[in-house]
Amino acid sequence: MQLSVDNIVPFPIADVFRGMRDQMPAIAEYLPNIDSIVVESSDAPADGEMKLVNRWNAAATEVPVVARKFVDPNSIYWIDHAHWYEAQWRCEWRLEMGFMTDRIYTHGQTSFHEVAGGTEVRIRGDLELNLKGMVPGFMAKKVAGAVESFVVKLLQPNFRKTNEALTRYLEAQQT
Repeated sequence: MQLSVDNIVPFPIADVFRGMRDQMPAIAEYLPNIDSIVVESSDAPADGEMKLVNRWNAAATEVPVVARKFVDPNSIYWIDHAHWYEAQWRCEWRLEMGFMTDRIYTHGQTSFHEVAGGTEVRIRGDLELNLKGMVPGFMAKKVAGAVESFVVKLLQPNFRKTNEALTRYLEAQQT
């Protein structure tokens, strides 16, 4: 299943890129469905590059009742493994879910583009789900669809909300 989000952030590309890369723990304050974002590791393997691992802790209320049979509310977090390339204004990422870690694989790229009025943030990704051996074959498609839909509904709006939160964060920095 594909993930796709485009947003305009009304700030210069360098501010948007660096804010998204460097200020996620502070931006979490502007995300009502996220309890916290914690930097677990960072590394600068080359000039203009940075590798970050951030843990996003979602609010427990984010688990729909229908998914609670399959998803422990305490496991609603994801680990964001990101490799940032400042010279190309892009980030390659993969997400490791706190639940069904060995069955859900999400990866993609975020690119930043100068446009009139600010920076367009383009997020493209793929979600792959493997339920083989977890549920009976006749139920696999239905259950996979429900779980994929749940994960996409959790992630895709959060990508959009993160861009909106970054805008509010950058606005607050101007005052």
